[in-house]
Amino acid sequence: MSKWPQPFVSTVSHWQATNRGRKSLYNHNKETPLPTDVIDYVVVGAGMAGTTMAYHLTRPGIADGKTVAVLEAKDLASGASGRNGGHCAPFSFGSLTLLCDPLSEGGAGLTIEEAIEVMDFEKRVLEYVSETIDKENWDVDFWKGEKVEVRISEPAKVQMAENYQKWIAARENHPKLKGTEPEWAWIEDEAEAKKATRIHNAIGYSKGPAGSVHPHKLATAYMKAAIATGRADLYSYCPVHSAKKVDDLWEIEVHDKGIVKARNVIFCTNAHTPHVFQGSPIADYLVPFQAQAANVTPPLSFSGSKYLNNSYTIEDGPYLIFTPDAGIVLGLHHATAHELGVMTKQELYVDDDAYVAEGISKWLRDYCKNNFSDWGTEAPGEGAMRIWAGMLCATKDTLPLIGQVPGKEGMYMAAGFHGHGMARIALSTKYLAKLITTNEWDEGLPKTFDITEERFERGQIAPPFITEQERNGGDSLAGKFMSAVGLSSGNKVVSVVR
Repeated sequence: MSKWPQPFVSTVSHWQATNRGRKSLYNHNKETPLPTDVIDYVVVGAGMAGTTMAYHLTRPGIADGKTVAVLEAKDLASGASGRNGGHCAPFSFGSLTLLCDPLSEGGAGLTIEEAIEVMDFEKRVLEYVSETIDKENWDVDFWKGEKVEVRISEPAKVQMAENYQKWIAARENHPKLKGTEPEWAWIEDEAEAKKATRIHNAIGYSKGPAGSVHPHKLATAYMKAAIATGRADLYSYCPVHSAKKVDDLWEIEVHDKGIVKARNVIFCTNAHTPHVFQGSPIADYLVPFQAQAANVTPPLSFSGSKYLNNSYTIEDGPYLIFTPDAGIVLGLHHATAHELGVMTKQELYVDDDAYVAEGISKWLRDYCKNNFSDWGTEAPGEGAMRIWAGMLCATKDTLPLIGQVPGKEGMYMAAGFHGHGMARIALSTKYLAKLITTNEWDEGLPKTFDITEERFERGQIAPPFITEQERNGGDSLAGKFMSAVGLSSGNKVVSVVR
């Protein structure tokens, strides 16, 4: 897992490349000595989870008078939070298969009632992010509209239709949702699907609420708002080696910089969490993996009045959004990439975001011109202009770990977002801040996210992320544990929690 100093040079995303000015937080406190006073809350990791954690802890009435220090191994959002696809979109009814299938078959193992709670939670995350950006007047390229989920094969179309009917029926049996207007529509007409989505082989599609954002600018905005209170600060290039309890305080060792003492420590390290918790059930529950994305400058046929109107997820294809002015950002689902033969198993259990394999790079370069109707010829300077990689973190049940670390008083975690962090993080960390400061679990946070020993035990029946056969070069990706990937957040860490 994570190594420090990092022995490679990471790829640079579109988002990281377009937030380099003086308003950014690159190199923030890079040369500043660590705080010597005892910190009330040390947050490890300055991705979306870490920066929202700092933001929530510094809101009025939450932890008034308390101090917050965020320790980041590199720069803010240098991990997957600054490398994702830009989506801020909840799952649709199509996710019922993933959420309700048994753990033994690669699903989350939820009841349909629990699945509905997760879906409703994600819808509320989008609403909350939208309200926060509006309230704070942040300029983060936020868009709120509709996502289309395109189906191109008859079996997938049939599955979506079945899930839609299950979802409608389950809503009517749910005390909070009964009688409310469904936010998702399902359209089975093939001609309408082709016209509405502009995908040449579309045969059906769903349409529902979604958003997109410049994730690097958003993480920066959260962190700057926390810093502005005078109670929080960010320390860049402070990779955490270890955390141990000494006389009721956490001593957090930072590579070649010394020790920070804290009353509470909150790990927001996502893909790098297994290493810092090596030997524990947490490490066994999480698997880091690499995913990739690209920024595509569209030709004139998809510019101006012909620019895209929706964000997308596409069967056997990408998830993608359109930026306000700088083209399309798209990435490919990890499991689909394996099925298409454009990626290998080598992207599992790795911490290297320094490269993009040629197979996936070519696929990302070719997708739009091969699949959008009337895309046309790309002029020099159009097409895929930047391709990058980032590290995600899968969990055995596809759900994140949110809460207190079992047996570790004063230690908390928000990690394992399974490539779906932008749809879950903002409220997960808000409710975690409530748990930390009041010791109360907010009913708005799905209880299925809680970190429990029972959950680790149940996880033992999940299929392996990668089999011994696959480790030795065999075929077939075990399970469907990455059926909904984007990119999330991370922080370089290099030792263990004690």
